[in-house]
Amino acid sequence: MTHPEDSAQNSDATASGTASPLPRRRAALVIGSALVLGGIALAIWAVTATGSSDPQVAAPSTAPSASSSGTAGDSPAAESPAAPASAASTPPAASAETPVISAFAVEPAVAACPDDRASTVPLTFSWTTAGAERAWIGIATTDAAAQPAAEVDLTSADFSELAFACSDTDQVFTLTVQGAGGTVSETIAISRELD
Repeated sequence: MTHPEDSAQNSDATASGTASPLPRRRAALVIGSALVLGGIALAIWAVTATGSSDPQVAAPSTAPSASSSGTAGDSPAAESPAAPASAASTPPAASAETPVISAFAVEPAVAACPDDRASTVPLTFSWTTAGAERAWIGIATTDAAAQPAAEVDLTSADFSELAFACSDTDQVFTLTVQGAGGTVSETIAISRELD
């Protein structure tokens, strides 16, 4: 036999047990739906914001935030000329040509040294360059700008300030030129010939 109080408690527990999950489910559905819709909205925004690789298309989307005066309709028209101007200024920076060493030679090609090896043999270098702003010549290096023997003219037919040291069996001489487009080096190796 059951007491009337026990059946009342059971019916209250059953009623509260069935009534409690329903609001929780509704809340979960509302929150879940809001998250899904927010995710979709975020995905759409991300695709439209980064979907275009054309800088002229992307420029108007940033222009309204940069403009503090005028109406929203006036702002993109006022900012449109700025995109082609920046695009026009890009090619000159990219068009910087790499300097060229057109010719680099030395006379004599072989150093005729006396037997004592303590002497030097005079050398005469000649070179021509194009697109260079500075030039260096160096000994025993592959980059005369980093280890120069002298800074020299961009073109020379008779540079004779360097000599071959007969104490070495061979020596490397490098001409390095630098311009807006970078740095270029050319090397000549001279060997010793004992008389």
